[in-house]
Amino acid sequence: MAAFRELSVENRIKTLQNEGAINDTEAAFLLKQFAESSDTTIPADVANHMIEHQIGKYTLPVGVVRGLIVNGEVRDVLVATEEPSVIAAACNGARIAATSIEGCIVANSPQYVTTAQIAFEDADGSVAARLSRIVEDKEKVAELLRIANESHPSMSKRGGGARKCRASALHGFAKLEIDVDTCDAMGANTVNTMGEAVKAQLESWLGVQALVAILTNTSRVASTAEVHIPVEALASRRLEDSEREREGKRLAGRIAALSALAASDPARAATHNKGILNGIAGAALASGNDTRALESAAHAWAARSGRYLPLSKWNTETLNGKTILHGSIEIPLQIGIVGGSISSLPMAKLAIKIGKYKNANDFRNTLAALGLVQNLAALRALAGPGIQAGHMALQSSNLAIAAGAKGAEIAEITHNILQLSPAERTTEKVTQLLQKLRESSKN
Repeated sequence: MAAFRELSVENRIKTLQNEGAINDTEAAFLLKQFAESSDTTIPADVANHMIEHQIGKYTLPVGVVRGLIVNGEVRDVLVATEEPSVIAAACNGARIAATSIEGCIVANSPQYVTTAQIAFEDADGSVAARLSRIVEDKEKVAELLRIANESHPSMSKRGGGARKCRASALHGFAKLEIDVDTCDAMGANTVNTMGEAVKAQLESWLGVQALVAILTNTSRVASTAEVHIPVEALASRRLEDSEREREGKRLAGRIAALSALAASDPARAATHNKGILNGIAGAALASGNDTRALESAAHAWAARSGRYLPLSKWNTETLNGKTILHGSIEIPLQIGIVGGSISSLPMAKLAIKIGKYKNANDFRNTLAALGLVQNLAALRALAGPGIQAGHMALQSSNLAIAAGAKGAEIAEITHNILQLSPAERTTEKVTQLLQKLRESSKN
């Protein structure tokens, strides 16, 4: 049977249909996107009401990461991305992670809350003192929570709502924060509405105008994922068994060293974390989530100690006399599976369905696992042949398309590009290859 990547687009869609991931209507929706004039991704009337001054629609390829096993369940994760290597790397990382001692990536997400901040200017600390007295008064706290929940009653009906208040003093400022359980929604608009309602009450009590009331894109909790991989799984499958363990140990040692480098150098940590977010941000985008909020929260978490650190860690361990590569990740994930563009965009709804996410935390667990395997694949490439070998092979098709190749020409020009030295892989050279191909086809 041909590998998923070797199938035509139509046959990939049919494979998902045969597996029960999508139904006949959804398969037809995906197939229609390859028509010359298609309006299936974002209907025109929806696009016009989503943003101001809408004049067009920007399209990115959407692919599927296959074989990601999280907490014993196999996931298909839709990812929207312009970067050629993201999905290939994630699939490779997922394949390696599937050999883990646990048989899967083990992930966990605690109860997640979104927080509203009501901030005041406070030069002498008097506002902070009064806010502290308010949060120590049970009746006033109950009143603030009631006001917050009544401003958005549908959240309480779903089992969520405002849960807790706390006050803190900053240099020249004071703030009161309200934690809100937004259930399966990201909840930005809900939390902002609640913050505005509470702000009005606080201004009445304090006799002071607030500076701002808005959610914060930080978190005090994070999703986690970890995996224990036999080192031989890191080595090329073309090697003999006796060589695979030795090569696997070498690669595992280098991966652990790269992880330690990221922990000691913020410049390396930034690129390390960007690689983690490659797949996570693409999956968030495909599902209609706010990628900027997600990435802001992740970077804030990485810097919460006062120094920018990697979101993942890798080290070698010995288990029953065998060397094991242990990887773990901690990352806050501000996402939802309902509400806003998630519920209005056809592709976003399809991403949630194909992923079989039961709730927002299930999606968070999958994203944490995706980030971990994305990181594993990148570090494995850096520890072995280097990142450019895989990148340039995948980038060659983009060079062919940029030069004007179409249809069957793309595959042939891509093959020809890979025969060139890296220095020869220029737009000018690829254009010459395309002209030569077209001239030969005329003869």
